[in-house]
Amino acid sequence: MSTNSSRATRGLGLELNQVQTDGCSELWLTLHNSTSRTLRNWVLHCDLLREIEPGQDTRILGRVGSHIRVTSSRHQDLTAGGSVTLCLLGAADLLQRHTDLPAGVFLVTGAETLPVTLACPQFPPRRQRTSTTPAVSPAAPSAVSPAGALVPPPARSSSLPGHCDWPASVTFAAVSAAAPAVAWLQHMLGQAWTPADSEDATLVFTLVDDFAQEQYRLQVMPGGVTVTASHAEGFLRAAASLLQLLDMRPPGRGDLSCQQIDDEPRHAYRGLMLDCARHFHSVDTLLELLDWMALYKLNYFHWHLTDDEAWRLEIKAFPQLTEAGAWRGHAEVLPPQLGSGAQRYGGYYSREDVTRVVNAAAARGICVIPEIDIPGHCRAAIASLPQLLCEPADISAYTSVQFFNDNVLNPGLPGTYAFLDAVLDEVCALFPGPYVHMGGDEVPAGAWTGSPACARLMASEGYSNTRDLQGHIMRVAQERLAARGRTLIGWEEVIESGSLDARTPVCAWTGAAAVSRIAASGHPVIGCPAPWAYLDMAWSADADEPGLYWAGTADLEQCFQHFSAQGELHAPLFGVQGNLWCELIDDREKLCYMLFPRLFAIAEWGWCGATGQDWPAFLQRSQQQHQLLAARGVHGRAVNA
Repeated sequence: MSTNSSRATRGLGLELNQVQTDGCSELWLTLHNSTSRTLRNWVLHCDLLREIEPGQDTRILGRVGSHIRVTSSRHQDLTAGGSVTLCLLGAADLLQRHTDLPAGVFLVTGAETLPVTLACPQFPPRRQRTSTTPAVSPAAPSAVSPAGALVPPPARSSSLPGHCDWPASVTFAAVSAAAPAVAWLQHMLGQAWTPADSEDATLVFTLVDDFAQEQYRLQVMPGGVTVTASHAEGFLRAAASLLQLLDMRPPGRGDLSCQQIDDEPRHAYRGLMLDCARHFHSVDTLLELLDWMALYKLNYFHWHLTDDEAWRLEIKAFPQLTEAGAWRGHAEVLPPQLGSGAQRYGGYYSREDVTRVVNAAAARGICVIPEIDIPGHCRAAIASLPQLLCEPADISAYTSVQFFNDNVLNPGLPGTYAFLDAVLDEVCALFPGPYVHMGGDEVPAGAWTGSPACARLMASEGYSNTRDLQGHIMRVAQERLAARGRTLIGWEEVIESGSLDARTPVCAWTGAAAVSRIAASGHPVIGCPAPWAYLDMAWSADADEPGLYWAGTADLEQCFQHFSAQGELHAPLFGVQGNLWCELIDDREKLCYMLFPRLFAIAEWGWCGATGQDWPAFLQRSQQQHQLLAARGVHGRAVNA
């Protein structure tokens, strides 16, 4: 891939050119100064998600995560109207697509930061792309809205004769357990309904004793609609089906086809993980996300709140975590990352924000699982609380997958456990659900090897390997959560030491083999294999297509066929989950583009146990859902483009 940007007409501009030589890449960066000033002692700052080394006439002054600082090794001035060329070396095809380009570029000279223009295509892409997905025309709208058009499809359904005239002014009769479903339907439809006696109501919610938690029956009859369930969650899942049926009516038509739906999920756990640490997403966006989850019958919101790049949760015991750790910028404790730029960038969720999200989720039958990622992915916390979490004598040398060398909590320090106790106290007070996710992933080799405190802990506990220290800190976290009535969940690495309770749920993310291996160990498995369930992966190999691709690429058909072929992934699952990591996703538009339509396949995998074998029918349902979401202002990726 050869990538060029045009020279900025005013200010500073950066031109890129990539050259392949002998199995490696030379990335030439030409910095143009179109101002009337000569700039001295300058340093170029940018974010790059690639491993690089300095090339000709180039000096790398430092790297923290994605953020690098480079300058000329010849100490060249950047003269007015002139240019300077730098060179970075990397693996072959260092830049393969537009989302690989340097981001958040700026220049520092003295105490001044100056913006640098890098002309490149914007995200989402501005043109339709080619795809391996065959085009299938969506069904023409009709007055009949078969249950088979729902996403996910119901377990059992049957058509009945006749139609139900759905009035513009709806009356309803509901048992108390159905109150959340009634409120959510009115919210989603933008209507206010009138309560009435069941004999006169258009929509009636009735209670039975013997249905499972999310089981429901939905009957559309000429005289009205009846919903039957035993629990609030069952009424909410029925409401999602009814809302889809109402949305699928042709414009100007008020009638619904008569039918009966009997439905319940295959998996009790159907989750979606959103990373709010790499980029902050507003509470309003999260509330919308909960509506989308409810619409497609997902019931666990895994909220990734902390990572190397930011700490997003207000903790009263340690205000520094959000005073320092929630913000990035050239003058901040945390440097820019992932394109965030020189200026102060970030945000955090107050206790009031968390309460809003938790309550809104509960009103939609969704449980919120907070994630406090330890012992790796902790740079924001460590940088915010260095006196508590740093050991000056620690000379351990390591580099994480994301290029950090100071991001691992020290299990040998008393401050680490004081930190965990205070954080877990507040987390458990804020989040009433049964689970807290504690991460446990991607601790780099070399961590703790040069720590005197860890050496003392290993000697006292009889550990023979520093990797046993991960098991130690995770076991302490599990015990302290259990004392607070909570269950620890972790990524698949948490069980490598064998120190955790065999009942610990584990998110298996590296692939189908990990799902089977972890299930064989006896742990409850949440299947979220990266090649199909990581929604931050690119749709295709097109250089214009946004997304990462370290786990490959997957369009809608590939996601559907993988889930369909794997079924239970050769192992019984506790649940399934889609994961949306946000290294590249910093606003609602990008979030929608990456979530949909592939979230449909995950929703069906979770509800039905497998997506089935009928790809044309699934594609047609997805296209119809794409249109319905667009009508609600949710613009995902075009299904057949």
